[in-house]
Amino acid sequence: MDSSRILIVDDDRLMLTLLIGVLRHEGFHHLESAMSGKQALVKLLQFRPDIVFLDIEMPGINGIETLRAIKKLGVVTQVVMVTATPTAQHVSDAKKGGAAGFLVKPVSPAKVAAAVKSCHEKTHQEEGEIELFVLDGAQP
Repeated sequence: MDSSRILIVDDDRLMLTLLIGVLRHEGFHHLESAMSGKQALVKLLQFRPDIVFLDIEMPGINGIETLRAIKKLGVVTQVVMVTATPTAQHVSDAKKGGAAGFLVKPVSPAKVAAAVKSCHEKTHQEEGEIELFVLDGAQP
């Protein structure tokens, strides 16, 4: 069992449930969820997650705006952006915003596990060595 604290943020209840199930299956049990950027920021300050899976397309405060707010708050966490519409602009905004990685929906258990592993590795790297990873969920 892994002791990492993970926050999953997605306005789609089905996607939220899927990610929680995948992470539990992978041995993660310290999980919290939020269905909006605003709710995510409140949970972030209470829960202090090691990793955040953050949907980009959400009403109100979208994922990119939420990412920027997380970084402004100074909470040390690895943020993995998640989207079904991977555009060059999304990847660029995620990288500029300080995201650790980028997952493309639909996500597979293997891609989620690889994202968590990459985030754990990033926590032990020097800041200048860190590079955004992109995992295409459509690949097997």
